[in-house]
Amino acid sequence: MIKLKRVRTKQAIAAGLRGIKRKEKAVVLLTEFYANSFNFNSDHWKKAKPQLKRESNGKCAYCEAPTNTVAHGDVEHFRPKSVYWWLAYCYDNYSFSCQICNQTYKSDKFPVPSVSMNQVSHLPAVEPDETQKNILAPALFPDPLEDSEGLPFADFKTACETEKSFLIDPYIFNPEDFFAWEADEVLKEVKLIPRKNTVEFNNIVKTAEDCLGLNREELCVLRWKTFEILETFKETLSETQISENLRARTKAMLKTMTGSDAIFAGMCRYFVRDIWKLNLG
Repeated sequence: MIKLKRVRTKQAIAAGLRGIKRKEKAVVLLTEFYANSFNFNSDHWKKAKPQLKRESNGKCAYCEAPTNTVAHGDVEHFRPKSVYWWLAYCYDNYSFSCQICNQTYKSDKFPVPSVSMNQVSHLPAVEPDETQKNILAPALFPDPLEDSEGLPFADFKTACETEKSFLIDPYIFNPEDFFAWEADEVLKEVKLIPRKNTVEFNNIVKTAEDCLGLNREELCVLRWKTFEILETFKETLSETQISENLRARTKAMLKTMTGSDAIFAGMCRYFVRDIWKLNLG
């Protein structure tokens, strides 16, 4: 996993996901909440898929495997809508995920150490009238473009950080602060491990294994194949007799493999920057 950044422009965010359309969907959510019956409409969040895919460079936001060659990928609710119903139509709760991470592993899992986020505790016990709904509903979650139109993003981000989920949201946190990698030459695999040997970091990696499958066998083996190429470039760079042209080309390839659009960029960065401490300048 690597840090992702949302592009907040009218061109990037479909009209149906912001402004008046977002408010309308928020009112629908509030109405369904009081009816104790939700009928989530996937057509709403499907509009986000092209941009989410661009932001993750066509890779799964979690395992960093490219989706084009194996699956189309999903718009994934980071906080599951079955629990966090008020975030079902929240753009800032969406990410682009491969179907294995999303459907086979994550599903509705979302472990938190103590108390879950509750942004709806202020709602009245009795269903409000339509005028009140139109005031309350837009503030359930942020508008991705106009901060003043919904819950301020700063407040949403604070709530996310305070919850301290064991799952790392790559749009909120930098996964590279928590994750490290271990290459096993005997098993020929690369596994995700904690960057620090603490209870918190171990819980985060355990959750990534259980809820996202980030140490599933197929991934570990595929990472090894990428690691072998990376290591070959590193060893080439350590040779003193190579030409300056080959040295420059080798550095360029290492930079490419650590770029945001590269497969397993988080793993590659860890070895290049933290373990081997290569100067690619």
